[in-house]
Amino acid sequence: MSTRGPLDEAYSEWRRLAEAEGKAIRLGDWRFVADCQQALSKLRPVIDRLTRSASGARSPVGSPRATILELIQLQQRNLSDLEQRRQRLSAQIQELSRSGFALRGIQRSYSSAPPPAWNSYS
Repeated sequence: MSTRGPLDEAYSEWRRLAEAEGKAIRLGDWRFVADCQQALSKLRPVIDRLTRSASGARSPVGSPRATILELIQLQQRNLSDLEQRRQRLSAQIQELSRSGFALRGIQRSYSSAPPPAWNSYS
């Protein structure tokens, strides 16, 4: 029998998923990021349920406060990484938009006048 309880195992799984999510964010593997986030959302009610049942069965000495704080820090780091990535991509989009606008201006200045749309008929 394992010396770790189900709640500790759930916290370990959260840590594993959060670390995998962070790596996927840094690699830009958005499908895997979504998979990790989906797994984390399924794990949240399990941890809530285990926490409620453990609060009556365990003394405060075994409090997982440090573990919870570590997991919060992991999630905050992932959120920060996502925000930095979003800002970089937003800057790239703005630069591409400016470049496209400049290229259209250059194209207009070098293109010949378009032929008339109507010809006279008499």
